[in-house]
Amino acid sequence: MDIESISLEKGCFSFKDDFVNCFDWNDIDFSFVNVDIKRKKVNVLCSNYEWLLMYWDDDLDLHLSERLNSGIQHWSNYSKSYTNTLSKSEKNIKIDFCFRNNDMFEIASINIKKNLSIKDMLAIYDYSPVISDYAHKLWRQHQGMILPMREEIVLPSAETQFENQEIKKHPIDIHGHMKFGGVRFTRKEMLTIRMLLSQCRIKEISAIQGCSENSEHKRIMNIKEKLGCPHASPSGLFKAFKERGITLACLDTLITLKNIQQGNKK
Repeated sequence: MDIESISLEKGCFSFKDDFVNCFDWNDIDFSFVNVDIKRKKVNVLCSNYEWLLMYWDDDLDLHLSERLNSGIQHWSNYSKSYTNTLSKSEKNIKIDFCFRNNDMFEIASINIKKNLSIKDMLAIYDYSPVISDYAHKLWRQHQGMILPMREEIVLPSAETQFENQEIKKHPIDIHGHMKFGGVRFTRKEMLTIRMLLSQCRIKEISAIQGCSENSEHKRIMNIKEKLGCPHASPSGLFKAFKERGITLACLDTLITLKNIQQGNKK
């Protein structure tokens, strides 16, 4: 689909100019998309106008539903159509940060040349609300930046989502655990531990995990119980990590971005 328009081009170049002090555009491209399922429209903004044209020219919008999963998604987990288009870009690692609000989805998406660190991911979350506000102001001013949603997308019911989660549960039980000194943790628990050791706040951890803060508190309680210190203070928990040989250095080698993606999908 050809989406070339003067207003879309101007909007993308304005975004690139206005955020030049926040990102190194030689190393990263930033896209922001708002998907309105009910009104069947897609609002787009990208620091790389040519990449945006290529995405739509390859009709990837017809596979948009693959990207509508809350949390972090790596493009290597999508269908071949996505990887074929991405292979044309010099920045050939692409990650989606998807946020859902009922029938509305916002996707902050980046193209990069190298793997993303935890620190970088948190920076994306920090910038996303600012960019969201900026993007919505542009979209109100330039109607040419609003595009049709061509894929017929029907959101699953709560019951279907629950069933899907149950189906995906079994592979985790078999393959998705790591063991330290006789204590067995899931990938999600290991990511939480990694971020706790990095001094991340619960709000930041839950954002990366794509869950509520309450769910994250429960996960941390489960970690404490596994370590035999359910009532431990933060310093007591760090001591328990150290006693089990769970350090930031060893987790840096265990938890890669690919692990995070697999953990979030499961």
